[in-house]
Amino acid sequence: MPIPTDHPDRPIAWFGPHLSGGELDRLRGVLDRQYVNDGPLTREFERRIAAFVGTRHAIAVTSGTSAIALALMAADIGPGDEVMVPDLTFIATANAVRLAGATVKLVEVEPLRFGIDADAVEAAIGPRTRALITVDVNGRGADYSRLEPICDKVGIALICDAAEALGSRFAGRMLGSFGLAGCFSFSANKTITAGQGGMIVTDSDALHDRLRELKDQGRRRGGTGGDDDHPALGFNFKFTDLQAAVALAQFDEIESRLAAATRRDHAYAERLANQPGLRLPPFSETGEVRQWTDVLIEDRSGVAAALNAAEIGHRSFWHPLHRQVPYRMDDRGFAHSIDVSRRGLWLASRLDMTDSDINRVSEAVVAALRR
Repeated sequence: MPIPTDHPDRPIAWFGPHLSGGELDRLRGVLDRQYVNDGPLTREFERRIAAFVGTRHAIAVTSGTSAIALALMAADIGPGDEVMVPDLTFIATANAVRLAGATVKLVEVEPLRFGIDADAVEAAIGPRTRALITVDVNGRGADYSRLEPICDKVGIALICDAAEALGSRFAGRMLGSFGLAGCFSFSANKTITAGQGGMIVTDSDALHDRLRELKDQGRRRGGTGGDDDHPALGFNFKFTDLQAAVALAQFDEIESRLAAATRRDHAYAERLANQPGLRLPPFSETGEVRQWTDVLIEDRSGVAAALNAAEIGHRSFWHPLHRQVPYRMDDRGFAHSIDVSRRGLWLASRLDMTDSDINRVSEAVVAALRR
């Protein structure tokens, strides 16, 4: 017999899609129009994301990975070029560089906020370096006050992987709005999900036009699939109105979702403050919103085992990219990414978590630490 959802011992999932209930109405509208491809609802979603982030353009594509790859392609970055990527990120960031045909150059990260280290970026720039991809890890902005001037000075493109940062701010600006382009993800573990999907935002008219071509077989404004003109090389990375319907229903609630994430993080911070063997990474109170609640724990395996025993979901930080088979390198120069990866844990962070849920997770963590 399943455990009731209000039972104090029910399993707590780490995260998951937070569907609004309005998706079905939106989907029925798409089905009634019998146009399920990249169409009017996708354009509406693009307009609303651009307005929300504060950029001139937004282009919906198949995933966050393809968003980064297409942004690089649109900036004319490809074979023979080198792109700097932080060593601590989901592997998709680096894979997108390879998809564009360029070479990945891994760079050390900051020990406190986990973004790419500006000093290491300056040291890593070489004659073939054409771009830098920053990652706004868990909604924390990279150090754009330093990184933007570095890129401008040496003439390299700055592409922002803001997959975990929709609605989060840095220095008064929405993340995703820095650099040449920002890239978002709408996969299942994000604040807004379409199952899959991505978005590129930019202020550049030229980049926008090229992205439209790249995502739709060289056409900027769609076509019939028949006697269309295809003046440029492009591919098929189209979003669909079915996905837009699901995402828009959730986007109607974006402010309440961001507020729920902020309340969750403050609740965890109160309950886990000053615990030996646990550190709460810093986050700004000026508009920064974390995708998930993260902590650094010395005995991560012990805490993880206790959470597993209590049927409480969690997720360990990524392995450093230089330890993944496709990007294997020596450990030298990556002390921070190794240390953060070893200790980092995302706690259960569902947007519908109750105070009782947060208390239960926190109590399990504290009890494990004290053992």
